[in-house]
Amino acid sequence: MNENFVAAERSRVERARNFAQKWEGRGSEKGDTHSFWLELLRDVVGMEDVTTNVHFEASTSERGFIDVTIPAAKTIIEQKSLTVDLDKPEPRQGVMVTPFEQAKRYVDSMRNSQRADTIIVCNFDYFRIHDLDVEKPGENYIQFRLVELPEQLHLLDFLVDPQRARQVREERVSLEAGALIGKVYEMLRAQYVDPDSAESRHSLNVLCVRLVFCLFAEDAGLFPKDAFYRYLKAMPATQVRTALKELFAHLRAKPEDRDPYASAQLKDFPYVNGGLFEADVEIPNFTEEILEVLLEEVSKGTNWSHISPTVFGSVFESTLNPATRRSSGMHYTSVKNIHRVIDPLFLDDLTAELDSILTDTELGERARRNALNRYHDKLAGLTFFDPACGSGNFLTETYISLRRLENKVLSEVMNRQSVFGFTDETTPLKVSLTQLHGIEINDFAVNVAATALWIAELQANAEAQTIVYQIIEDLPLKDSAHIVLGNALQMDWSEVVPADECDYIIGNPPFIGHSNLNEEQKEDRLRIFGKSGGTLDYVACWYKMAADYMQGTSIQAALVSTNSICQGQQVQPLWKPLFEQGVRINFAHRTFVWSSESSDIARVHVIIVGFGYQNMTPKRIFEHDGDKVIEHQVSRINGYLLDAHEMMFVGRRYKTLSEAPKMIAGGKPNEGGFLLLSPQQREELLRVHPAIEPWIRRFSMGEDFINGEECYCLWLQDCPRHVWASMPEVVDRVRSVQHTRENSSKAATRKKAETPWLFDEIKYNGEGAYLAVPKVSSRRRKYIPIDFVTDGMIPGDKLFFVPDATVYHFGILTSRVHNAWMRVVAGRLKSDYSYGNTIVYNNFVWPKVTRAQQQEIADAAQAVLDARASFPGTSLKDLYEPDNEFIYSELTKAHRALDAAVERAYNLEPGCSEEKIVKRLFKGYISATAKK
Repeated sequence: MNENFVAAERSRVERARNFAQKWEGRGSEKGDTHSFWLELLRDVVGMEDVTTNVHFEASTSERGFIDVTIPAAKTIIEQKSLTVDLDKPEPRQGVMVTPFEQAKRYVDSMRNSQRADTIIVCNFDYFRIHDLDVEKPGENYIQFRLVELPEQLHLLDFLVDPQRARQVREERVSLEAGALIGKVYEMLRAQYVDPDSAESRHSLNVLCVRLVFCLFAEDAGLFPKDAFYRYLKAMPATQVRTALKELFAHLRAKPEDRDPYASAQLKDFPYVNGGLFEADVEIPNFTEEILEVLLEEVSKGTNWSHISPTVFGSVFESTLNPATRRSSGMHYTSVKNIHRVIDPLFLDDLTAELDSILTDTELGERARRNALNRYHDKLAGLTFFDPACGSGNFLTETYISLRRLENKVLSEVMNRQSVFGFTDETTPLKVSLTQLHGIEINDFAVNVAATALWIAELQANAEAQTIVYQIIEDLPLKDSAHIVLGNALQMDWSEVVPADECDYIIGNPPFIGHSNLNEEQKEDRLRIFGKSGGTLDYVACWYKMAADYMQGTSIQAALVSTNSICQGQQVQPLWKPLFEQGVRINFAHRTFVWSSESSDIARVHVIIVGFGYQNMTPKRIFEHDGDKVIEHQVSRINGYLLDAHEMMFVGRRYKTLSEAPKMIAGGKPNEGGFLLLSPQQREELLRVHPAIEPWIRRFSMGEDFINGEECYCLWLQDCPRHVWASMPEVVDRVRSVQHTRENSSKAATRKKAETPWLFDEIKYNGEGAYLAVPKVSSRRRKYIPIDFVTDGMIPGDKLFFVPDATVYHFGILTSRVHNAWMRVVAGRLKSDYSYGNTIVYNNFVWPKVTRAQQQEIADAAQAVLDARASFPGTSLKDLYEPDNEFIYSELTKAHRALDAAVERAYNLEPGCSEEKIVKRLFKGYISATAKK
């Protein structure tokens, strides 16, 4: 943990202790409320500009006064004197109420957009925090005493970080709402005549989006309170279908075009506009059960005004078929992860620029106001483009972030010049939805994105009203983002937003690996990259399209991507042409887990790359270690996301770069599983045909090698044909291999049907020891588990083998140095390392060692083998499980000694960072390839 943070927290706790001692045993509502809360919020909790952020004795429509209001935290405080019992009712406006009930009456009289989410009741000794979103908030509250303040101080943090508190609430409400709307979706789907038709799916998707907007509107005060609920509650289920058709037509009709004879309930609803209700869609019949769920669970049971518009797309995750999401590479996004993209791309700089204006002591008031106005115009002039916008998460959070900065500008202008104001005819708002542009291939997502952005605008307007003291007309909807339906890879992006008008490209394009592309996606990649893109993941297409679109402009881009595009064989075909075009990487997040806001979280291992033609300095690399993120400022970032030369690439090499024994990929069986045997199958076969035993060999595909599992194969290469031909069970297996290969779509495999008793590939002759290196290994391991094989085990194609390896070679390959190299240049299978002999091993630069150094490394390597041997029967999986290091401490100690010996051979300081190791190896790689 950061030492400065620890020191600051200790200081804060000490201030809380002093505050509690100072106020112990005293406190009058009339005389002490101001000083008590000002001191607590400013000096203890840490609120800045308390006089601006905290209001005292605000009047209410109930002819009362709220003791303390904190608008940004959506909190009011009902303060009582020390002797007052917080559970005892007192007369207020002729009614006996408790302090909480008194405050709740104030909240109920507030306009929806300004309504508090939290009530604090306090008597200078007891603090009670009531979350109004929970069931029975008057009974379910958090309580602590003044003397407990140092230990419970964190409970008041939401007052100074309301954004985080609101985010937590919004995420919770959104997930609950998402589950409910998903339930309604499935119930409605069953009512369609042909639910699987494209027309019905589209209609159902649009219907659900419209329902959510109506639910939000009635809770946020855009419609009269509970208008949607009351409208549907008044009729039987058989009439709901017709009622919704009439409502949607009414919402899209301008006032002058409305039916003058419409029912009184319909007339309650305002004109919405915006296109959301424009087209007629197919609406199925409702049942009493569906209506009951919609009204009592979805409408009445959820406060939709608290939904997070950024999470809005994820709310509908349960309404999309999981297989469809996977095939289109859709992965929804948490707010925290979105900020990992937009903060270093533009938001950090915009925030710092505003802070500089506000804190510059040399600026006079007129100059400061002019600077604020210029800054405000700058915010309103920025244009953002997401060419794979999905349900609009990135655009929505971008808009919310801009509006927060704008609100801060408006707040400063209002506070610094009391005579300055805005007339009812003008609006001080400049940031607009028209600054946002996107492309999305899914029509449902396009509708969701537009609606999410409208909700974001309406929520931002509600916050702005508390700052400018002016009613902002929300309806009809005026502006809208420009979201285009289509395949971004088959469009001219300049027709969506001209490149010379765009400032930033953001987003997380589809996460589809190169081996999982359908035919259309392969055609997209071929058109964009030509034949050189055959090994690239689908997301690489957006990098190339963005680079071409950005050329000749100052646009900066940041995209979330599968981490494989910056590892192994994909680095050169993607980044070499981009760097040659003049693209430079300006910041990057190295691999971390990308999680969604849905309850069925899509866990993908990703990177974030910020790039453009302008070479920004310093550049920033963010390293992830669990929840900890470490930032490094560097002068350059290459395609491996390292601080190293951009034009350095590690490609396939078919001979070793250094003097080293050859590493060979094991043979591919390609026999449908009929030549492979489990231990049980081996025993059964031997029971019937004991004479086959000499031709049953151990076999491994890598994973079972690590796990210590026994697998076997029929190895009939040297078995006389008449021997196995006399064994019916063996013949049946061989015949099954023949049929499998004959039915293959590949000509080469069909050719192998002529020799069905043999593996498709024979790389190992079954004789001699070798060093085995698994192709796939967990990223959690410090070392890929490798070992010597001496019993003639047949290596499959997921296991590499080095026939002439010595203990010295074992020592180098199992060292931290070699594993650091592997972590950078190897490919990935999901998050696991995917080792390759042509990429990792053949390009690895071995150290130039003296005989003494070689012996030192061999001795240390033997110590590792000896340490393993001291735990007989323990698998490599268990020995190299990171959580087991303390169990097998002898092995851990032996590896450290081996690492130190190898690092000394490379003239590295033992224990140095992996970054230093990789830099040294790349330096050696550049030197060695130059000589070649």
